Amino acid sequence: MSDVIALDHRNGGRTEKAGDVIVRLEGIYKSFPGVRALVNVGLTVRAGEVHALTGENGSGKSTLSKVIAGLIQPDEGQILVDGKACRIESPSQALQMGFVMISQELTLAPTLTVAENIFLGRLPRTRFGLIDWPRLEKDAVAALDRLGVHVSPHAIVSDLSVELRQEIEIARALSSNARLLILDEATSSLSEAATERLLNLVRQERDGGMAILMITHRMPEIYAVASIATVLRDGRLVATTPLPDTRESELVRLMVGREITDFYGKREIAAGETVIEIQDLHTPQGLLKPTSLSVRRGEIVGIAGLVGSGKSEFGMVLGGAIEGAGTVKVRGRAVPLGDPGKAIAAGIGYVPDDRKASALLLVRSVLENFSLAWMDRLCSGGVLNTRRERGEVADAIRKYRVATSSPTTSIVTLSGGNQQKVILGRTFVRKPDVLVLSEPTRGIDVGAKSEIYRMLQDAAEAGAAVLVISSELPELLGICDRIAVFFEGSVQGEFDRSEATEQAIAHVAVAGAQKPEEENRLSGARQ
Repeated sequence: MSDVIALDHRNGGRTEKAGDVIVRLEGIYKSFPGVRALVNVGLTVRAGEVHALTGENGSGKSTLSKVIAGLIQPDEGQILVDGKACRIESPSQALQMGFVMISQELTLAPTLTVAENIFLGRLPRTRFGLIDWPRLEKDAVAALDRLGVHVSPHAIVSDLSVELRQEIEIARALSSNARLLILDEATSSLSEAATERLLNLVRQERDGGMAILMITHRMPEIYAVASIATVLRDGRLVATTPLPDTRESELVRLMVGREITDFYGKREIAAGETVIEIQDLHTPQGLLKPTSLSVRRGEIVGIAGLVGSGKSEFGMVLGGAIEGAGTVKVRGRAVPLGDPGKAIAAGIGYVPDDRKASALLLVRSVLENFSLAWMDRLCSGGVLNTRRERGEVADAIRKYRVATSSPTTSIVTLSGGNQQKVILGRTFVRKPDVLVLSEPTRGIDVGAKSEIYRMLQDAAEAGAAVLVISSELPELLGICDRIAVFFEGSVQGEFDRSEATEQAIAHVAVAGAQKPEEENRLSGARQ
């Protein structure tokens, strides 16, 4: 193996100057069964620079970042670190070089504490070789404070929300004093406030000389911190272009290979009769307080709110994922709560926000992950009709444009965006009366987002009542007819499409009351 360049970054010392090349990749190729993930790709990342790596889902972004992080080995090509050729054969070797990666797919140990996860693999030791628990707690608190995260270092990770887990991943990475920080959709699980805290940290680390490779589909984040962008499409390098000189529309065109003229594709759909009526819905633990809401045929209603506001629990109760109390009726019929099977039978299609933990069978194929939601109609007398299963899955793969070499391919080999298309597609195929979608476009590229928005419009036009729970206010403003805002466990404000603004929604989300002018406008509209 070639010489490995190791920097003593544990004391926080960095010798490189802004503009120094930290890592250069040349002629990188990587193939998986039936898929050429990377074809002759090059990339240069410099100290004191935020380099955005963009492209559609399946374009090769995550694969390229995993090559740098030592998670996979390229088939061909050269990696140069500080100008010297080397191989990065493992994540531990990458860490020795000062290369740290934060992925949208969480890698924490769920049964360990927050502190143990932050320093996993590098726990502080006493002079006797035992774990130094007081120092561990002190260092963990410092790492969390640096990011502005308020959680006990003794908390068990499995008890925390997805957002807090993502912030702990970030705290772990920053505590390692990295030379190169790779952010792979690291903000996909974060609220706007947490995202802004992270972006401020990115600016600070950039100004301190750190190199940052940022993979994200969120254009505002790219233009907020990055000075250069590399665009991949179908595993090939399309362009490396300076920012902000390159307009957003041009960057999107480079990513998807076409102009997206109507991103949200909002249609005027006449609302019909009430499809779902929700009365005093709540959870025994009090995370969701008595909440009432109704949605009509053809309506798309957005659910906004901060993390911990009750919006996620609202969706989970409707989908039968957690216990709840109150009354839910679909087309006049009561829906039993706390049972996913009965929710599906009642006509509710629920898509959770954490696809890997709650929606996918990671050891199964694309075909099996599609058809598991259709077993009631694919089976007769307890026997699966495999011919019909293969046919319906093949149709769904084509309809929802899932990039896979074969239906029998393992679902875990697909990009996050294509995994999400499988989850959404299998739900949409059932044509439920009510769609409850929690963060449906998390980690999805702009082209795929536009397709999903079209799918939502199609479902509403076909008569479904659609509930979209999202942390992205522009998304809700772009696709919804109404937006209900959660605060401290219940809906505290509601806006029609014509009067909804980011400022008005954010005010309710953080303060729990609509501004007087908004209340007056709503009152006048009702009269």
